[in-house]
Amino acid sequence: MQRLIVCGEGICYISIGPCSLHSARFCFIVFVITLHFYTHSIWLLLISFSYRYYVIVKSEPAMWKTQLVICLLYIPSVFQITNVYTQNVPEDVAKSMILEYFPSYDLSELTVTAVSSVWDFTVLYVTVHIVGVSIPIAITIVILRNRIIAKLNDTGRATSERSKKLQLQLLRALTFQACIPVFYLWGGVCFMSQQLNLINNALPQYVMFCCFILVPILNPMSSFIFITPYRNFFVSSLKRKVTSSSSKKISTIQSSDNAT
Repeated sequence: MQRLIVCGEGICYISIGPCSLHSARFCFIVFVITLHFYTHSIWLLLISFSYRYYVIVKSEPAMWKTQLVICLLYIPSVFQITNVYTQNVPEDVAKSMILEYFPSYDLSELTVTAVSSVWDFTVLYVTVHIVGVSIPIAITIVILRNRIIAKLNDTGRATSERSKKLQLQLLRALTFQACIPVFYLWGGVCFMSQQLNLINNALPQYVMFCCFILVPILNPMSSFIFITPYRNFFVSSLKRKVTSSSSKKISTIQSSDNAT
């Protein structure tokens, strides 16, 4: 868990979790790796909608083409992770940056990392990648969602009842997934509110990363909620696990009874 604090031109991060037991440097590396997954998850959401629209309009593309697109759109996140991890400042400097703007904070038992300037190219790149790129991606996803629904409605008149049910499930999943980028936008609002010194307290400092965490969680979850085959597979797997666990407990109890 990360808490982001804007301190003038610098950005500080308070790390809460197992990484703090190791070192501040280790926490920063884990943070950079996690952050690059957040940015790539929004690209994957765009790929998902683009793929669905392409299949409806034309035909299913070759596997290598899909893999190539995914790899190409991974390049911005790779560039991010390979450059940002070098921007970390020493922990004592990071703590002094926070205390300069928030002298009442007690940082004695906390693990703190920071980047010295938001205007550094690599840090600015990450900011634009997260806040700036998410807006056009969100707009594109909404446009693709509307076009997919229009295509499904046009072809739905001549389809069977089973196909109509599958289409309805897909429409529900699309509607849910189209709302997911809102969390990215809200996280960006929390960051900008601190950067512009509009609201700079504990609420936006915590909420920003909470919003980012929800994106890679909600995207796959929507498939299990709205798509029946996925949901049935998940429920059946869960039932098998519970049944297996119960059987082991019963056999253990019986063995102990026999022993006595």
